[in-house]
Parts: sequence; C-alpha cells; structure tokens
Amino acid sequence: MVVVILHCHYERGGVTQVVENHVRAIRETGQCEKIILASGDRCSGLSSETLQSVDLIKLDGFDYDPEVLLVADLALRQQQMLRELKQQFVDHGVSIDQALLHWHNHSLGKNTAVPGVIQSLASEGWRILLQVHDFAEDNRPENYGRLVSAMKAVSKRQVDQYLYPQHDGIHYATLTRADSAALAQIGVSRDCLHCLPNSVAVPHGERLSKEDARERVLKVLQLPGEARWTLYPVRGIRRKNIGELLLLARWGGDNRYMGLTLKPTTPMEQRSYDRWKQVAAEVSNRTIFDAGESSDLTLLQNISAADYVVSTSVAEGFGMAFLEPWLLGKGVIARRLSTVADDFENCGVDLRSFYDSIPIPGDKSWINECQRETLDAQMQAWRHLPEAFHPAICMSLSESVETLDFAKLTPRRQIQVLQRMENDRGFELAAKEFSKTLVTRLNQDFENALLVSNSESVTENYGSTRIGEALIQLYQQLGKTQFLGKQSDNCISEGVLDSGNVLESQRGIDLVNTYRPFFPCRTEVL
Repeated sequence: MVVVILHCHYERGGVTQVVENHVRAIRETGQCEKIILASGDRCSGLSSETLQSVDLIKLDGFDYDPEVLLVADLALRQQQMLRELKQQFVDHGVSIDQALLHWHNHSLGKNTAVPGVIQSLASEGWRILLQVHDFAEDNRPENYGRLVSAMKAVSKRQVDQYLYPQHDGIHYATLTRADSAALAQIGVSRDCLHCLPNSVAVPHGERLSKEDARERVLKVLQLPGEARWTLYPVRGIRRKNIGELLLLARWGGDNRYMGLTLKPTTPMEQRSYDRWKQVAAEVSNRTIFDAGESSDLTLLQNISAADYVVSTSVAEGFGMAFLEPWLLGKGVIARRLSTVADDFENCGVDLRSFYDSIPIPGDKSWINECQRETLDAQMQAWRHLPEAFHPAICMSLSESVETLDFAKLTPRRQIQVLQRMENDRGFELAAKEFSKTLVTRLNQDFENALLVSNSESVTENYGSTRIGEALIQLYQQLGKTQFLGKQSDNCISEGVLDSGNVLESQRGIDLVNTYRPFFPCRTEVL
C-alpha cells in the first residue's frame, strides 16, 4: 500500500502535527511501503524525523488561494492542479490500484479548487479518505463566502454537494462523533463515515524536572523569581478568546503568570493579537505574550515548568491541548466545549476542572445591550454574502437573565469589563462570586491521583499505537472498496437513517451553526 497524505501546507500547526503523528503511526505498523506528503511550497513545520520517512511533493496552486480570486479561474485551476498532481503521481510511481489518498481539511475553503479535484480523482478510480478537521460553515464567513463566489453557487445545497462529494471511492473521517453526526445529517451515508480521533503524544524535546524547567522559563522570559507559571500552548488567533485569558490571569493569584505561546501569522489575526497585548498592559500585566517564540525555550520545557495548562478557546476541531498536558503530569483548566469534551469524558478522562461559562453580572439595560451587540455581530459576519447563504440565526433575546457569559460578549465589551474590574474592586468581587469554583481551581494544585488516572485514560484511548491501528484498519477497509466507476448509492443518502426513521437532510451551514455556538471574538474585524 502507498499512502499519499495531502494538505495545503505543512507549516507549524494542528494539522501538521496530526500528519506527523499519522506518519509515525504508519511507520510503526510497517504495513505501508511508501508514504508521500503533498502540499504547496510551505513545509517548514515538518520535523527531520518526518522528512526522513516520506517523499515530498510540492505543487503550484496547492496552497491557500490568493486574496484576489477571479471567479472564472476555478475550472482552470482545477484542471491545472489535477494535471500536475497526476504527473507527480507518475513521477513517484503511484498508481490507482495500490494508492490511497488521505486528504486533510479539503472542505475548509482555503483552496476553493480542491473539492472539484477530488471529485475528478474519485471518478477516475482513486480511493480517497477525506479527513475533516474544521468546517468552513463554522463561523468562518470569509471561507464560506470565497467558496460561494468561486463556484458561482445559487443555493446552500449546491455548496454542500461541492464540499462533500459522494462516490463509491470516497470515505470520510472526522475527529469527533459530533462531527460525524453532522456529516450524516448533511447526507453522507454512515457506511462511509468514520470517527478517527487525533493521536496524542508528549512533545519532543529535552526533558527537564519542573524546577529546572521553571528556572529556564523565568530566566528566558525575565519573570520574577517567585513567579508561578501557567501556559496556554496555542497560536493567539481570534477563536482562542484571548480576552478571557486576561481575565483568568487576573484571578490566578498575585504571583501567577499566564503565558500564551505563539503569535499569529496573518494580518487580521495579528491586529487582534496586538490589540490584546495593549489591553493586557493596562488590565492584566501578568499575561505573557510570545512565551513560545524564543529559540531558547521549547514547548516541552514551557509545559514542564507550568503548574497547570489553561485554555479559553471557544472552538476546537479536536482539542489536542485538552489532552496532551495530562501525559506530562499537568492538569488542564479549560472552557468546556461539548463537541470535543463529550468524547473525552466518554473515554474516561475526568474533566471536572473545566468550566462551562464565566458569568458577568449586570443590570437589565446593560445585558440587553450586550445581547443585541452579540446578535448584530453574528449577522454582520455573514452580511457580505447573499441572504440565501446566511445561516439560520436565532433572533430571540432573553429578558430574564442576570448575567452574561464573558465569552459571549463582543471583544469591545470584554475590554470594558476588564477595565471596570481594574477600577472597581466591588464589581470584580461580584463577578468572582459567580465563578467560585473556577477561582478556587486557578489557585490550587491538582490531585496526583487525578493526574495519573487521566494520563492512563489518554494513553489508552488516544495513544499513537491505538490510533495508528485504527488508521491502518481504515486504510485497509477503504482499500477493499469495490470501484464501480460511478457515484455509489451506498455512499449517498438524501435522508438520515436514525432509529429507523428517515429524516430530511439539513443544509451544512445551518446544521453546523446549530451545534457550534457563535462567539463574537471569532468574527471580529479590525
């Protein structure tokens, strides 16, 4: 078997980490004679270990679309990409009868030509596994709008059919059961759906004791000798909800410093990140930005130095940062995202340290204003698209609540809340009263028994051996697929079979926006 793994790029990030884990797992099984990675020009996130294990294909036009796209270019770009990819297959001795194409995030809308290329390959007989990490429909209006424009779509259904091609040679893998259920409701047959979680492993690097690692962190980041260290190991993009990190840093005790590891790489995300840096200097000066940017400090050292890890993210495809720290004996305090946390808890991972919301008290007038602003932000995010492509949005506003979740506030309101806390001790104490359990967790150690138990659960259910075996089984299953040379009745369903009842399939954008709630930080434009 030859496995070709495809993605727009292999820069440092979540998908690249998943691909590297897959390469390692495939090699450990010894059941694939060759692994090929295909992408655009950007491959700097691949480790030397991975590069020694694979062949590399770089393709023009395979990376993200340029900022300015001509609608008429779509068919031409598809033809060019298909022609170049097939030529590379010939050059690398890859044939239809022996190869499996494992494509990551094909439907995210970063490269609008990819779904059409996949349909063409499937029609020729290639067996393809499409692994969906994230959805363009999930509060990514720029991505979804780019797709609508590029394909001259006239309906949501047309977008669904383009993004999620159905063919006897195409199967889908999702990271969570919630995402599998979503694809089934969109219309993908359950026979072609598989849940393939990410494998979780300890980050590479020199292992240091907590005290040695802490000494290294304090020296490199020039922090006080008595500082207690907590880490948020992510790139600081909008959906990571950085304003809430500033709030946790305020509530973490006088000597508690919380570090955010990586800066964003795109202009929009950089503007948001820089703004939060300025706000932190005013209202949360124990929040440390760029904590992972120094070449003198590895991720492993950063985590090893921490008392625990935090996450304030409002949207995750899988939530690797919710699991990895336990393997290093570090507890996690995080905003609970049911789309991923439900799977973890069903596998025995104890997430009692997670929190559902951070209630902020206010009078009726203030709450109504904030609710209207959040609703306006959601509607504004999709306003550049024709109304036919707007997601179904609940228009109701609650009149009876006395608090609002901090993450549900617009970033402007979050800043105002933080500023008021800085100047009004009574207001902050009132807010902390609503989050007593969270404040307590931020200021106490994790029990060793919990750390050990969760480490064992993560290893058993998400270790590289377990996920590697599941991956190979999936490859073998897809390799046995009988190619009929046409769209298969077995891999498409107009309805969804659920408890014996056939339900009408839903449009992707409406469905995804139902089970993945809106948070204003995700679509803020600066």
